Amino acid sequence: MPSLRDIKRRINSIKKTQKITEAMQRVSSAKLHKAQTALGYMLPYEERLHYMLLTFIHEERYMYEHGYPKGMHTLRQTPFAIARPINYVSIIFMASDTGLCGAYNANMEKKLQEVLDEYAHLPRENITLYPVGVKMLEAARKTGCVVCDSFTDLTSRPDYLSCERLSKRLGIGYMRGRVDKAELIFYHFKSMAVQILQRDTFLPFQSELVKSSNPSFGRELRGKQGLIIPQEYPVEELNPEYFENYIIEPSRQELIDNLLPKVLRFQIYRSVLDANASEHAARTMAMKAASENAKDLIRDLTLQYNKSRQQAITSEILDILSGSLR
Repeated sequence: MPSLRDIKRRINSIKKTQKITEAMQRVSSAKLHKAQTALGYMLPYEERLHYMLLTFIHEERYMYEHGYPKGMHTLRQTPFAIARPINYVSIIFMASDTGLCGAYNANMEKKLQEVLDEYAHLPRENITLYPVGVKMLEAARKTGCVVCDSFTDLTSRPDYLSCERLSKRLGIGYMRGRVDKAELIFYHFKSMAVQILQRDTFLPFQSELVKSSNPSFGRELRGKQGLIIPQEYPVEELNPEYFENYIIEPSRQELIDNLLPKVLRFQIYRSVLDANASEHAARTMAMKAASENAKDLIRDLTLQYNKSRQQAITSEILDILSGSLR
């Protein structure tokens, strides 16, 4: 049985740890609020870009199939949408720079391994990994794949220009045949307690997936406290009756060719902001659970300390009484 001094020392040690976890919880909560605000300000713009692109593609397809107006030709296939046999794969996966966020990094590493198992038929030198986050850089180097470590600091400092560089790098690689498929793996922030591990196809571009890959599409982005993070919702087909009849100059094809790269850049940027918010939410919940566990442990140890102390006092009283009787 531990002595009173040992129990007291352990209580003091746990109280110090509890102060650290509570401070980390407050810091992560503040960072989460900042990340939510940045994501909320970006989502309406990104949503509108997705909607415009989807409208142009489906409207053109609909009018061509129904022969209106006469003389309209189908859209030229954009280079980013041409699917081909998969020989070279690029995978962007996003986690955190530090730990103490529960199973956040462990689940991402497990998911990465599952994806690599799907490409087991490809040589490892044909798979390029783009880890975002120092923790994932360590995991990527163990896989034997080609690793690009130029974007590891994106989650800690989300930067649109860096996302643009990454998008251009993948786009150029796709057009030159060095990339046949590119995937995004990240956490989607749904709520404080729920972060969904999501896997999206970045290239080749698939117009049918524009809605499903954008959880905010068509949702109201304001609440009682201002901008909020929208939730998931069922995907529906775009109804031709609701086309907005944009007036386009010089041509629909040229607009799509310029709009598509921008949509791809914002897809990466949204994923980075989503992962950043999910990381702080996971750390907030982990530190909250740690603080509550410390509180329960302190209560149990205090009860044990009081019982031991009472037992020691009783033993001393009995010793004094037995000595006086002699």
